Amino acid sequence: MIEGIRVAVRIFLLDPASRVLLFEGRDLSDRSDSRRYWFMAGGRVEGSEFLLEAADREMGEETGQSGARLEGAFEQRGFDFLNHGVLQHQTENFFAARTADPSVGTAGWTGLEEQVVTRWQW
Repeated sequence: MIEGIRVAVRIFLLDPASRVLLFEGRDLSDRSDSRRYWFMAGGRVEGSEFLLEAADREMGEETGQSGARLEGAFEQRGFDFLNHGVLQHQTENFFAARTADPSVGTAGWTGLEEQVVTRWQW
């Protein structure tokens, strides 16, 4: 049974060489710790946030990048997935931005992000 709908944003963040920033994550419900997946910066839209506000906040929290001009939302998709063992439906809204700084700051990460993210790559 699906436990709620999660509205989220995802950001195609491009570096000066037009590479997209991706994070590798692990599934905390996987006792063998063998499942990995790749995802773009982003996350849940909070409260009464507008999508653009959520994209800007998530980009800052997950990458340390701020002030980049976000374009979008230009695409939306919905899907069901296991969120660390809990079946959820997620609607993702996609944005894009370009940065001149390829560094990634993790100071804004939540405890869950610190547990789940194993690495990132442009």
